[in-house]
Amino acid sequence: MSEPPAKELSTHEKNIAEQAHELFEDLDVAELERVLDHVQRRLAVSKAADQTGDRIMYARGRPSGPLGKLDTPLKTWLDEGTAELFRRKAFMRDQESSAALRDCAYAWVHGKTYTVMAAEKALHDADAMDIREQMTGPFAGREFNVADTTR
Repeated sequence: MSEPPAKELSTHEKNIAEQAHELFEDLDVAELERVLDHVQRRLAVSKAADQTGDRIMYARGRPSGPLGKLDTPLKTWLDEGTAELFRRKAFMRDQESSAALRDCAYAWVHGKTYTVMAAEKALHDADAMDIREQMTGPFAGREFNVADTTR
């Protein structure tokens, strides 16, 4: 059975294909399949996040965590099999490998993952805002009174 003729690539697609060829020309077939599978999974997650609006938007500078600013890098070396399994588990949790490594470090040191600690901090901050709102009462200060036009 013969394959149907391939659809002609646009100029943009041809340029990308040429760049990809240059990047992948040193890989054997198994490596190429693994890399392309990884890229396809990442693109699927990225496209799904774009469609649902769940994409994380990062601010400039270092992010701040429940225990302060996240400014110390943590790196390690793993064998290829363990690293691949770690990335797959992170992917299944809808995390990047750096976020999964951060969760592992926080779980080991603090007994809770970073994600849980950040959620607890957000809930605590929300509760504190509710308490402050209850303490001030339902009325705004005099300077916000629209009926007072004597100023």
